[in-house]
Amino acid sequence: MTPKDLHADIGRFVVYFQAVEAALVALIAYTIDSDPDYIESLTAELDFNSKARALDVIFTRFAQIHGLTEKSPHPDLHKLMVRVQKLAERRNEIVHSFYHNLIAIDGQVGVLRMPTRLKPSKGSCEQPHEKILPGHLDTEISEIRAILSELESYRLKVIELNYPT
Repeated sequence: MTPKDLHADIGRFVVYFQAVEAALVALIAYTIDSDPDYIESLTAELDFNSKARALDVIFTRFAQIHGLTEKSPHPDLHKLMVRVQKLAERRNEIVHSFYHNLIAIDGQVGVLRMPTRLKPSKGSCEQPHEKILPGHLDTEISEIRAILSELESYRLKVIELNYPT
C-alpha cells in the first residue's frame, strides 16, 4: 500500500461521514414530514452534533406519537446517536490534523497524524500523534457503513408509519 492509498482511505472515511450527515438531515425531514428544502435550510446552520441531538428529540416524539415507545429518549435511536457523535469526534480528529508520510520499522508505508492542540491554561502546545497504517481505518469505515444502514432502517420505518399501505 502506498501513501496515496492511505490518503484515499482517509478521503473515503470523510466522504462516508458526510453521507451520515446527509442521512441525519434526510431522517429529520422524513420524520417531520415536511418540505425537505425547509429542513435543509433549518439544519444548514446546525453543527453535526446539534443535528444528531435534534434528531434524537424529534424521533423520540415521533415514536411516542406513533406508539413505538413511551420512553424518552427513544432507547435504540439514542444509542445510535451516541455512536454517531463518537464518530463525529473521530472525524474531527482526522480532518483537523497534519499528516506526514512514514515508513514503519517493518517496512509498511503509513502516515503520521499529528493534531495540534493548544493548552492555554498550561501555556503549552500538545502534539499527540497516531500512526495510520494499512487497514487502520477499516474498523471506522465499517462502523460508518453500519450506522448508514441503521439510519436507513429508521428512514424506512418512518415512511411506513407516515404512509401506511
